[in-house]
Amino acid sequence: MTAPLVTCITTVSAITLSEDFSLGDVVENVKELGSWINSWLPKNIVVRTMFYGATTVVCLRFIPVFLRRTSFFKNVEIQSRYFHRSTALPELIRIKEDLLKELKDESHELPANEEGKLTLLELNAGGGTNMSYYPDGCVYIATDHWDGAKDYLEQNFCDISEPRITLDRFLLTKPDRLISVPDNTVSAVICFHSLCSSCNVYFTLLEILRVLKPGGKMYFIEHVMTKERYTNYWLLQMNYVLQMTFWDCSLRDIGSQINRAGFSKVNMSEVKLNFKGVGMMGPMRSLAPHIYGYAVK
Repeated sequence: MTAPLVTCITTVSAITLSEDFSLGDVVENVKELGSWINSWLPKNIVVRTMFYGATTVVCLRFIPVFLRRTSFFKNVEIQSRYFHRSTALPELIRIKEDLLKELKDESHELPANEEGKLTLLELNAGGGTNMSYYPDGCVYIATDHWDGAKDYLEQNFCDISEPRITLDRFLLTKPDRLISVPDNTVSAVICFHSLCSSCNVYFTLLEILRVLKPGGKMYFIEHVMTKERYTNYWLLQMNYVLQMTFWDCSLRDIGSQINRAGFSKVNMSEVKLNFKGVGMMGPMRSLAPHIYGYAVK
């Protein structure tokens, strides 16, 4: 056991990082730093144990920071982008259909523009996969903070010889930065997996209220922090909360913020999505708790 360990240490120490600097130098510097910290700490064994334990936890939690460019984390990043913009989970598709079916059967009672058409604003629209739920003739404003979304969206419109809806414009922006959208001009805001990427959820909701016409609706589907402490979902979310921020996704209590934002009516339901058998990787499994519904200005 000892011989292979010594051989391994010797081999690692011989790795050259640059012409005048080897991994062995790094090891020696780390040893010196450790000795200095050890001499600085009190002699109390409890204090030392607590310090080293906390330091170990912090170092382990920051491992993803250094590994975020590896193939595993790049794959999770791609999966996160797909999940937030165009997921094909059957449960989510059913929820979308139930929420937006009133747009096509004209039972919505939403305020229209001067031409009698609905103006729909979609946050984090991606390539526009939700357009199939929108009524013919509506005016469509798409936003996204991902650079590649505009190309996908415009390509989808180019592939259709006679688009059913009119693409008014695309805005490269985060959900809480809707400055270029005038007040009281939007019939409905489609907010699917978008509030998690905003810098400030409450401010985003105020912006949505600002752009909505009186009587307009915000349709939302959002993943949220679970309310049940010390459950499997809660432990997953606590474990992956740091990693998710790498992909502009924060785990928050969005439901309570929607309730206090100032909407005249909020219809909200809760669901835990079933990710079994759909290949969700690591951090993505923490996104199962969801809320969905609509809020009226």
